[in-house]
Amino acid sequence: MKHIMIRMILCCLLTMPWLKAGGEPVVSLVDETLTYDVIYKWGFINKVAGYATMSLRNDGDLYRASVYAQNAPWANSIYKLRDTLYTTMTKKGLFPVKYVYIAHEQGKYKKDELSFKRQGNMFTADVVRYKRPSADSPMSMTTTSLEAEGMTVDMLSSFFYLRTLDFENMKNGQNTTVNIFSGSKKERLTITYLGKQKVKLNGTSLQTYHINFTFTRRGKQSSDPIDGWITADSRRIPVKVEGQLPVGKVRALYTGPNP
Repeated sequence: MKHIMIRMILCCLLTMPWLKAGGEPVVSLVDETLTYDVIYKWGFINKVAGYATMSLRNDGDLYRASVYAQNAPWANSIYKLRDTLYTTMTKKGLFPVKYVYIAHEQGKYKKDELSFKRQGNMFTADVVRYKRPSADSPMSMTTTSLEAEGMTVDMLSSFFYLRTLDFENMKNGQNTTVNIFSGSKKERLTITYLGKQKVKLNGTSLQTYHINFTFTRRGKQSSDPIDGWITADSRRIPVKVEGQLPVGKVRALYTGPNP
């Protein structure tokens, strides 16, 4: 469940940039903090299983963002999860500069640090991974490097990159792909735009853009397809994301700003 939950919250939607005439982005990102409930549904069970908080702050020519995800208290006895992610990205182009992922899971610890470089259309990342398989185990460190041609994002910067897209000028069924670096692996993310759709949330009916997306690695699908809905207004906030689990399904729902 943890793997699906993190992907759904952080990689709601993504595609190549679509800009208004004149090259200006559709949405300007502002300082904000967004909150989400993660709900597990199976049969008659429909229960909040976790929470996530995302923040974005302007810093000169850069954006700095973070997210913190954790279980609901009742789920700690089943699988204790505490995940924190940080990203730094350029304001122009939203290219990732630095990405950090920290996971605490059932006594296990993992930290990935990715330092990005871009030269023309080529993206590279130097990866350092710290890992401890149990509370009593020693910490290990490994290094590797990733390389990709074409637009590349990390798991967190993708969340903000998607919100600058001009969905009004996209056709139903249109799809595209980008690279995504997550930890020590490289994947391809394929997005399909499915048009506008009304979504009911907290008693309010919202006009949204509906998008479906999948991950592939080495030509094979690496996770089940996920559906996302993003508000069709100036904020472009992902308000609902839904995907299947081996048993049941998990859904992330926007609960509002929390400045």
